[in-house]
Amino acid sequence: MQPTFWHERWTLGQTAFHEGAPNRFLLRYLDRLGPPGALFVPLCGKSFDLDALAQHGHDVTGCELVSLAVEEYFRERNITPATHHTPTGPVYESGSLRIACGDVFAFESERAPFDAAFDRAALVALPPELRARYVAKLASLLRPGAPVLLVTMEHDLGSGPPFSVPEDAVRAACAEAFAIELLADEDVAQSNARFIERGATFVRERAYLLTRK
Repeated sequence: MQPTFWHERWTLGQTAFHEGAPNRFLLRYLDRLGPPGALFVPLCGKSFDLDALAQHGHDVTGCELVSLAVEEYFRERNITPATHHTPTGPVYESGSLRIACGDVFAFESERAPFDAAFDRAALVALPPELRARYVAKLASLLRPGAPVLLVTMEHDLGSGPPFSVPEDAVRAACAEAFAIELLADEDVAQSNARFIERGATFVRERAYLLTRK
């Protein structure tokens, strides 16, 4: 998607993808991310997942394209972050949590290689032609053996975001760099009425544990 698409969504408040609480799969499988360490969250928005990970003891680094989302994250928590600038954009930081504002494909961090990652909103936000590039970028930021908790959605709308990412697409994109374990596969149509209203006949969410080879 073009950056203007995401900037417009946040400016207009069209952020149905933002969950008002930590993701249920994250809470269920938090321990699978290993002991507290340096953890990466791509395309993090203003997610409550960041809070849950930091509270669990992780040193959390998020990456988000839209500065408005980053500013809202800290403002809604009454936090005034320290800010410094890098060649790829500003970084907002408070305690053990920081969010880099910029393109995930250009993202770099002195904390890399990370010990783990959580992806609920990145892979599903990217069109199919960018999946391989994204997975390669994610793999480049992780140490060997690092776990990744990946959450995906599958539906039959034929469009996105969120894009439909069936299990075979996950395996095709990730198998070269990661070992893949399916943790959960759930029918979520009843809790995603907007998809049904748009014509979807099924909506499923899956959680995977990826392990960096």
